[in-house]
Amino acid sequence: MKKQTILPVLLAAALLCAGYWWWQRPTPLGSTDLLLVGELANKSGEPVFDRTLSLALRTALSQSPYLNLVAEQKARNAVKRLGKSEHELLTENLLQAICTNLGAKAYLTGEVRKAGSAYTVELEAKRCPDGARLAHEEASAARADLLIHYLGVAAAGLRTQLGESPESVQRLNCPLERATTPIPAALQAYAQARQVISSGGDIEAVPFYKKAIELDSRFAVARSGLAVTYYNLSQMALASEEIRQAYEAADRQTYRERLNITTLYYDLAQGDVDKAIEGYKQYIREYPRDDVALGNISSEYFITGDYEQAAKYSEAALKLDPDSAAWYENYSTALMALSRVDDAEKVLKEAFSRKLDDAALHSNLYSLGFLKGDNAMMEQQLAWAADKTSGQDSILASQSDTEAYFGRLHKAREYTDRAMLAAKKADLAESAATWKVEAALREAVLGNSAQAHQDAEESLQLAPESKDVQALAALVFARVGDEAKSQSIIDNLRALYVSNTAIQKAWLPVVRAQLAIRAKHNMEAIQMLEVVAPYEKGQLTGNLSDSCMIPAYLRAEAYLGMQKGREALAEFRKIQSSPGITGSCWSGPLSILGAARASAQSGSAADAKLAYQKFLELWKDGDSDIPLLKEAKAEAAKLH
Repeated sequence: MKKQTILPVLLAAALLCAGYWWWQRPTPLGSTDLLLVGELANKSGEPVFDRTLSLALRTALSQSPYLNLVAEQKARNAVKRLGKSEHELLTENLLQAICTNLGAKAYLTGEVRKAGSAYTVELEAKRCPDGARLAHEEASAARADLLIHYLGVAAAGLRTQLGESPESVQRLNCPLERATTPIPAALQAYAQARQVISSGGDIEAVPFYKKAIELDSRFAVARSGLAVTYYNLSQMALASEEIRQAYEAADRQTYRERLNITTLYYDLAQGDVDKAIEGYKQYIREYPRDDVALGNISSEYFITGDYEQAAKYSEAALKLDPDSAAWYENYSTALMALSRVDDAEKVLKEAFSRKLDDAALHSNLYSLGFLKGDNAMMEQQLAWAADKTSGQDSILASQSDTEAYFGRLHKAREYTDRAMLAAKKADLAESAATWKVEAALREAVLGNSAQAHQDAEESLQLAPESKDVQALAALVFARVGDEAKSQSIIDNLRALYVSNTAIQKAWLPVVRAQLAIRAKHNMEAIQMLEVVAPYEKGQLTGNLSDSCMIPAYLRAEAYLGMQKGREALAEFRKIQSSPGITGSCWSGPLSILGAARASAQSGSAADAKLAYQKFLELWKDGDSDIPLLKEAKAEAAKLH
């Protein structure tokens, strides 16, 4: 009788155990679940694998459109908030301590071991925070030069275990030695560059990137990383060459990185804004949680002057990675351009509260101080830059603009010289040339033609390959009457940069318009400037976060030359109504003088007097030997 009752009891117990196992089993990640990637502990005894394999592992996992990796800098900032160094190894104990605060569902650890000449790599994903195993993979390599490949094999197996479909893994699984490099020493140099970058050291990262490329000339992501670093340092010619070589190494990229490099190629090498925007939109469709695609597309809208779109995309990037200094820079720049000064200040304060001490953020703080009329804020940034290698030249150049804005041209020249010296010391030849040619244009519009011509010549000697320096120099030569030299430069630019949006649709028409104005062909100038209208608020020079709205200024001058004061006034008022775009550029105060002239020409004597008074008050401490200031004083005196 008891045997008849024991069977159902045992069956019920078995079902309960099975149900408990099913409920307790490790579950794969969902597509929105965050995965925190830690260190791959190096137990091989070979220093070349310290940290390097962790970076390679992240590259392998980043191929997945399914996995949602916590940004490395976000993890390191969480470590800093625990009172530890941001460069602390992300061990399992640390991962458990930060994973809940970061909203991660799982964390990933692993190790590499050596036995004889063979290596074993082991990966393990665990549930956050209790450490229950979710996935485990191992792979072995017979020798060191195969280890990176087999790390990629293990990562692919782990992707499947964590919930990605086998079809997706098969489609998006570039062998890791091709996605990065098969040379451990090259990977180590690349990892060192990335580590320096995370601390805001663009200049310091350059030699590490160069070493990685010397060891593996077709290391595509190292070249693209160096290109972006050069871009951040405003070395646009060097950035263009590096991204071109990265683009040509198509077989050495993951699909995700190919999207990124191709779009950077359209941007930095070709200068084709439309193709770059199209490329980034495709990138966003494929990897909608990738902050790089969102942040980079915002930069394209700075060129076109569409600051609403720039703000939209940079804000979206910042939400995905709230520890990226680059996206704080982009977002705050866009907000200032939109005259949302208070919002820009909040964004910058948030960046510094996260200990993101980046040179570009200090430059934006300087710009914010100028817009608010906060001299103390500007002086603080100057003081910060005094002993810095990265960013010092940019802030000194900004101070030069500020001095010139108030007519203190002699002081402006001193700060330009200091900015150039700082740039040269940092081996930033194109930046030094940019500061010089911008000063040359300022001299030209203020009436110092000989000085302007000399400065433009010097800038071309410093960076003869820079398209931005050439474009500005051509404009200077056109303004001071050296038509032959100006025409020679624009002929060269037209032939060399056939796809470059800024060159073809902005700079070439602008220079031609200036030549026409000089020849008193003002209607021709107006017609030439029609094509530039969509870009007149854009940042058309390199990676500089400002715009002088030169097309609007020249259009206003052409209307003055045609005795059309009302039309000229409308153009000058465009500039006056956009202080967040023009910043401390010379066009700001000169648009006030232009408005005075336009009002006088159109018969509005009272308005003209007020505008002259405003300009002369702004330039009350201006250098008396500036030709334009002498003209303004004489014109104002005639109205009394």
